[in-house]
Amino acid sequence: MDNALPQLHDIHLPGNASIWPLAIGWWVLLTLLLITAIWLLLKWHKQRKIKAQRDMIFSKLETLEKKLQNKPGNQAIAEINTLLRQLAVNYYPRAKIASLTGARWLQFLDQSGKTKDFTKGAGRILIDAPYQPDGSDGLHNFNKDEFIPLVRNWVKKMLKNRGGVQ
Repeated sequence: MDNALPQLHDIHLPGNASIWPLAIGWWVLLTLLLITAIWLLLKWHKQRKIKAQRDMIFSKLETLEKKLQNKPGNQAIAEINTLLRQLAVNYYPRAKIASLTGARWLQFLDQSGKTKDFTKGAGRILIDAPYQPDGSDGLHNFNKDEFIPLVRNWVKKMLKNRGGVQ
C-alpha cells in the first residue's frame, strides 16, 4: 500500500459551470415566452386595426350627419343608408342583407339594433328618400333630430356587439 501513495495525483477542481447547453426546461420556457409575445403582438395589431376602422366609420358618419344637419337632402340619406348596408354586410351573411329592401330592410335594422324606430319612427325615411332625386318633396315628414341619433345608436350597437369591423 505504501507503494501506491506516490502514484496519486493532485486534486483537480471541476471547471466553471456553463449555461450552455441549456436544459430542456429552459428551452420550453423560452418557447412559451416567444409564443406569448407573438400572440400579444398579433392581438395588439388586431385591436389597433379595429380601432382605426371604428374611427373611420364614425368619421364618415359624422361627415354625413353634418351634411344632413346643414342641408337635409335625399342624397345624404342615401349615403347613410349605404353606410348602414356596408356595416350590415360586414357582420351578417351577404345573401341575407343584399336582398333586403323596403320594410324588410327596416325590420332588419330594428331587429339588429333592438329598436322599433326604423319601422315606426324616424327611420322610415330610409324606404323612399334614397330613391328620390335631391330637392324632391320626399323629406316633408323628416325629423333629423330623431333620425341622426337613431342611426348613430344603431352603428354603436353594431360595433359594440360584433367587436369591430372585419
